Amino acid sequence: MIKKYFSFALICLLLATANSSFVSAQTQTDKNASSVAKIKTAVLKRGTGENKRVQVKMLDGTKLKGYISQSGEDSFTLTDSKTGQTTSIAYGNVAQIKGGGLSKGAKIGIGIAVGAAAVVSIVVIRLLVIRCRNEGGC
Repeated sequence: MIKKYFSFALICLLLATANSSFVSAQTQTDKNASSVAKIKTAVLKRGTGENKRVQVKMLDGTKLKGYISQSGEDSFTLTDSKTGQTTSIAYGNVAQIKGGGLSKGAKIGIGIAVGAAAVVSIVVIRLLVIRCRNEGGC
């Protein structure tokens, strides 16, 4: 009787272990597919052309710079701006892709600086006008 319970418990344990490794492998595959879709979306969003400069960080740690000259279903072509050399890169080999433009924080900072300069200019002009009126002309 004890052998039957022991065998049943052992079978349940083996099934639970096999099922958890299957779920783990499936989750890893989902993460990879999600990552590839994210990189592909980023490439398509940036578009192609010499003014679309990017920096690509590969899964092996290497970094490539250039512009996206062509995008396809499974890969895209990166052209080095200086040498003109083209490299075909599979979406699955890319860890990160960054645009060559200003960051969002830099754009906000520039906007604040322009706004502050406009306010200061208006205040200075207003003070000069008031001073001219008080002195009877400029």
